[in-house]
Amino acid sequence: MTMFDVYDQFPALASSWHERSSCLDEDPEIFFAGGGVSRKAKKICQSCPVREQCLELGLRNDERFGIWGGLTRAERKALTKRSPT
Repeated sequence: MTMFDVYDQFPALASSWHERSSCLDEDPEIFFAGGGVSRKAKKICQSCPVREQCLELGLRNDERFGIWGGLTRAERKALTKRSPT
């Protein structure tokens, strides 16, 4: 299974930008596991051309699990606490 398969199952996640994502051909499990696997996911996100859109999606949907835009849930939570509403 790849992220493309995930977008097929959950069309609300899909958008024009997802097709340019660095994770498109990756196993989505690495974005929803902890430890060393999270480091691998974050490394993929570092050079992703649509990282900002992915992070925005994760923040807007208050995603509780996974790496979104290169950030863990705790990192996203800290980011929203620092940002004005």
